[in-house]
Amino acid sequence: MAVFDFEKSISIEFHGEDAIERKMLGLWADERLKSLKTSIGMKLVNENVVVIVSDIPVVEIPFPVFERLATVEVADIIISKIEERFK
Repeated sequence: MAVFDFEKSISIEFHGEDAIERKMLGLWADERLKSLKTSIGMKLVNENVVVIVSDIPVVEIPFPVFERLATVEVADIIISKIEERFK
């Protein structure tokens, strides 16, 4: 099994194709989400961005609102909804 250590890597380049992908890439950098040790996904469903944590939908954000939010604001929303749902 191959293991890749992001902390010791020289450079990695990702390109987000749309607003959802760019925000998702930004969320990877948030230390609070890294410490969760769970999978987080996003998909567009009926003009809402649905955030999925461990295969469980935790929040729906209308796409126009999602586009205007900063990545840190999206992370804050996700973390608060995870705490409500799982704790």
